[in-house]
Amino acid sequence: MNNKKLFKTCIATAILASISSTAMAEDETTWNISGWINEGITYYDDGQGSDVAQLGDNGTTLGSRIALTGGYKPENTGLQFGFEVIVEPTAAVDGNSSSPLLSNQDGVSNANAFGSGVSLLSNNIYMSGDFGKITIGTQSMPTDNIAVLADPSVTIWSGISPLFRMLGFSIRGVDATAGNQTWGNFAQCAGLNGLGIGIDCNGIYRNGIRYDLPEFGGVNIAIGYANDEVYDVALKYAGEVAGLTTMFNAGYAYNADGGQNVLGSSSETLQFQLGLMDAESGMFGTFAYQMEDVEDAAVGSGDDTSAYHVKVGVKRAYNSYGDSAFYVDYGSYNDQYGMAHLEGVTGSKLSVLGFAAEQNFGARFLMYAKYEIIGLDVDGTSNAQALYSGAQDLNLLQVGATFFF
Repeated sequence: MNNKKLFKTCIATAILASISSTAMAEDETTWNISGWINEGITYYDDGQGSDVAQLGDNGTTLGSRIALTGGYKPENTGLQFGFEVIVEPTAAVDGNSSSPLLSNQDGVSNANAFGSGVSLLSNNIYMSGDFGKITIGTQSMPTDNIAVLADPSVTIWSGISPLFRMLGFSIRGVDATAGNQTWGNFAQCAGLNGLGIGIDCNGIYRNGIRYDLPEFGGVNIAIGYANDEVYDVALKYAGEVAGLTTMFNAGYAYNADGGQNVLGSSSETLQFQLGLMDAESGMFGTFAYQMEDVEDAAVGSGDDTSAYHVKVGVKRAYNSYGDSAFYVDYGSYNDQYGMAHLEGVTGSKLSVLGFAAEQNFGARFLMYAKYEIIGLDVDGTSNAQALYSGAQDLNLLQVGATFFF
């Protein structure tokens, strides 16, 4: 190292040390490392073939992540300042992703994605006080996870309303000339071009600013603005109603540039989720709904969509290891076919029926198994029927585990 580089390094080290020592002397600084590691083994049968593959289950959001958070409270101000940085292990080899959201069955079983990289998910700072909380940077915006997290059972690693498994898989039996060849093509989000997850259609981390109002009576309200011209507002409630643990989320997002996948100029997304649980019996249920609408879309395209997801089950301590959960869920994702109207498609329904079991080992380790049947129905002209009527169901068995730290 030359003298110039050494001098710069010493100066930078001295500045950081000075800032750190001053902060520690004047204010109480806190920081924490947390997150989870999520892995899974998948068996699939697509109607023409079957195989077993090791995949990082759940893709982004519930996939493995590491969060570094911290903050401090200056004396005599009533304010708190802090930060959040979240990274996620990623895996891709020769174009084959180990995420079940993106993988294709023709190559995933041969992919070895060990140690392929880490991606930055979140990077933001905040200021909070009696006025609420203001956050700026890459972050979860108000309507992110609106139709996901209002679930008192917290059985979310095994199954949620967005479609996180196998949307990159080809639909077997579809004519080779058809424009929509994958399951994700029939679960297209209007405001997020190219993202086929069906629900939670503003559910990505965005670079923006968010304001959370002070909590009042169990109600939280937040508003946000993100690049490029995405405005959203959300309301969340958590409490007890009629003796039931109750959670309710509702959110509205306007994307001034959304809807290009159907040649639209803008899009609107409205979604909500209700979750109920009886603490004594362990019975629980959730219902999520979403509707999207695109302005100036191509005539006959999938520009006015809807989707819903229902989950019903029981979670309680059947053994000494921890809580066990068993549930059935069903999701219907309607008219999310995008531009397939060019082939005579006038309507579509992608449906998912699932059966799941979970076992917690204390608070740090979770094992789960889920069997799902994914099917497709397409309405339209005789040409559309010829292209898509032969679609085969996709059968999945996912066995996964999550370690929380």
